[in-house]
Amino acid sequence: MIIVVGMVIVSHSKKLAHEIIELCNEMKKYDFPVINGSGTTGDHLGSDPMIIKEAIENAYSEDGVLIFGDIGSSILNSEMAMEFLDAEYDRAKIKIADAPIVEGTLIAMAINDGKTSLEEILEELKDLKNFNKV
Repeated sequence: MIIVVGMVIVSHSKKLAHEIIELCNEMKKYDFPVINGSGTTGDHLGSDPMIIKEAIENAYSEDGVLIFGDIGSSILNSEMAMEFLDAEYDRAKIKIADAPIVEGTLIAMAINDGKTSLEEILEELKDLKNFNKV
């Protein structure tokens, strides 16, 4: 059975999220949705719960959705977006990653290999708490 976890990238900059997705697409082994849920109406910097909600709906999979946010309000607005979802979306299967947006997305996309569950991806991301680059 192939497990496919959808992903949503939420940055205050839609362009930054787009570039993160482009970079991390190189690591994808399977076809799964990675949706840009960034920015605001009018393409201003910031985040908007309704844009994030739509991104979650487009990334939704029965195997789950993992959301990566950059800072502060992107996380708060992601939590708010989850509250706005209709009952057809199982909120227990939608998680916000507590990981750096670039490194976390990169690792998650690399290990979302058709066998790794949402919980296993989250467990793997815990190692990033003490990740040293140098």
